[in-house]
Amino acid sequence: MTATPRRLVRTASALVATFALIGSLAACTGPFDSAECVPVVERGPSAALVSATGSFGSAPSVDFPTPLRTTATQSAVIDAGDGEQIAAGQFVDFQVSVFNALDGELITKSAYDPAQAPLRRAAGADVDLLAESLQCATVGSRLAVTGTIEDVFGAGNLPAELGIDDADPIVLVFDVQAAYLGRANGTPQLGAAGIPAVVSAPDGRPGITVPKEEPPAELRSHTLVLGSGAPLAEGDRAVLHYTGLLWSTATIFDSSWDRGAPATFTMASFLDDPNGVVPGLAQGLIGATIGSQVIVVIPPELGYPEGQSPASIPAGATMIFVVDVLGVEG
Repeated sequence: MTATPRRLVRTASALVATFALIGSLAACTGPFDSAECVPVVERGPSAALVSATGSFGSAPSVDFPTPLRTTATQSAVIDAGDGEQIAAGQFVDFQVSVFNALDGELITKSAYDPAQAPLRRAAGADVDLLAESLQCATVGSRLAVTGTIEDVFGAGNLPAELGIDDADPIVLVFDVQAAYLGRANGTPQLGAAGIPAVVSAPDGRPGITVPKEEPPAELRSHTLVLGSGAPLAEGDRAVLHYTGLLWSTATIFDSSWDRGAPATFTMASFLDDPNGVVPGLAQGLIGATIGSQVIVVIPPELGYPEGQSPASIPAGATMIFVVDVLGVEG
């Protein structure tokens, strides 16, 4: 699979883009502060003192009284979005600015650049305050969150020359840009003869059993879970969780699950679009609906051209991809 050139943005000290991204907590269904949705980071008076101006998706001008101290992580809505509410486990794209709450100085921020990948976290995951803050928020909202350096970066992870202690208070201002499914959520479908069997773990990671037989000579694409969302169209920037393995050895050569977050790919052959995927995968996924899990078996002639395959994929290999279609960017 060929990734797009956009990468998770790292600022001067590579402070914001950190750690694993996956996790799950109780699901959310109602408005931000409704009984149906229990946010991980509760509203509080310290976060409510933070104000921010500027266009959504651009680095904001932020104001709050200094020093701003808090005894616990807190959140507040600066501007309410009118998009969907974010349930636990959904993947969320966002921008964030991080400020020293003692003096108001900016510590770091994400790119705020449409040409760069936004930050992405699984809402509610206990990996850091960034992920926890997103549970029960709404797409399109601007949030203020207060916490400590350790809540975001972990203990002892910042260079000593910055002069910042793990217990120092910080202010975060989020722009919540988009949300996607956490895993395929459609209706399970019957298997098919000659297609590897797939059983998903509780977190969605697929377990794949390859038949002890010769691989098919032609492309095969089979829907394992049928989603009810819109179909992928050629040129879409699809958000996908995937595992790729070799038919001959059942060896996994690439998996977004191992990295803890889905990746974004253009639905086109990389022979036509440098941001696309191997030709057979594009053929197998175009038309798949959001919420689906699809298995695609790719013969060598629809895989990598001779001399262009990664070292982990031998020449003439038949590849298998199991893909959860989570959404489309934009």
